[in-house]
Amino acid sequence: MTTSNVSLKLDCLYQAPLAQVEADTLRYLGRLLNSPPRLLTKDEHQATSDASAPPDLLLYWEPERPCWQRWFGICPALRLVENAPSSVLVMRQVHKHHAWSLKRILLILRAHPSDDAAIQWVQRLATAAHADVFVLPIIPPIPAMYRYGQIPLQAEVVLSPNTYSGAQLRRLAALCQQWGVDGELLLKDNEPDRRMTWAADSSQCDLIVISEEPYPWLHRRFLGELVRPLLRHINRPILIARDPADRLE
Repeated sequence: MTTSNVSLKLDCLYQAPLAQVEADTLRYLGRLLNSPPRLLTKDEHQATSDASAPPDLLLYWEPERPCWQRWFGICPALRLVENAPSSVLVMRQVHKHHAWSLKRILLILRAHPSDDAAIQWVQRLATAAHADVFVLPIIPPIPAMYRYGQIPLQAEVVLSPNTYSGAQLRRLAALCQQWGVDGELLLKDNEPDRRMTWAADSSQCDLIVISEEPYPWLHRRFLGELVRPLLRHINRPILIARDPADRLE
């Protein structure tokens, strides 16, 4: 898997005027991805989305949310993420006075084949920025059941080489060594929502990477989900990775 030197199509959805810090961050991301970014307003994005192939990554500058919106979990990016045909990087206004840089990445895994899309983005970004990688496994991918105390986190299940999760983590450890980046595994027995918040705070990550939900909407309503809680309650840049093959469906 060698993707770090491949040029990618990068679109940036923003609200004019583009601030200096945002411009510096955009240039930095363009260098990491070896891609000249294309700036689009919301109207321009809507006009071009039907006429051209989707980008590899859509960067969305989310307006700063008031405290009451963060408290109630109101997130302007949710609709965009659900409808976008490509991976989306939701850039939060966490750095008002200096450009964003990438030193620590938090990768959230579900122990599901869809995680490969997130792992590929971590490879591209971590190798280009020489960033450390923190890994948070959430097993099984049914967070609603944790709320009733039915399925506590068991480290032996997560780490066993006989489980999908254990095999996945061993493969990822080998990949980090191959990429030349430092990796660290994060484990905590708690509800998935709280565990993601804990992992983001304890790692002090500059970016969270997670794959899109691999299940249909109705399935997620009954069994729980991870992307919505992330976007609603964690005020850090979040990349929701989508497999390019999904665009053909």
